[in-house]
Amino acid sequence: MMADQIDHKLEGPEATTAFGHSLARLLRTGDMITLSGDLGAGKSTLARGLISQCLSDHGLPIDDIPSPTFTIVQSYPWPGEHDQGREIWHIDLWRIDDPEELIELGFEEALGRHVMVVEWPDRLQGLLPQDVLSLNLAVENDGARHLTSGDLAETWRDRLRPLGLG
Repeated sequence: MMADQIDHKLEGPEATTAFGHSLARLLRTGDMITLSGDLGAGKSTLARGLISQCLSDHGLPIDDIPSPTFTIVQSYPWPGEHDQGREIWHIDLWRIDDPEELIELGFEEALGRHVMVVEWPDRLQGLLPQDVLSLNLAVENDGARHLTSGDLAETWRDRLRPLGLG
């Protein structure tokens, strides 16, 4: 039986990217994944792994997947067969001070419509959906990343089971 939380060690950047690849294959339209952790913990590495896998699985070009620190949002086509017009939003809230700024970016309209990968989710202040997958990355003394989660919604427990996390 799967645990209600994730507690997993990722042995460096390659393992963090690989976890992003695995997670990408579990995504559904409307999903939100939040990534917390200190600067340099691997949030953008995990997000890039996830996005690159989504694109490559569907034969879409993988050009550059930059961190959206300055643009706030980077969007990519969501390759679902029946999801025309949907996108993957990679959101970096490091520079957001007021949640009103998110409303101006179309965040509320995008909820449930696009897949969202959100770095620095503490700045969302009450705008998170109930079934979000909240992940935290911490750097360990040996350079590995310690991946943990908040309590997993049932939908995520079921989907994460094939990855053997818990």
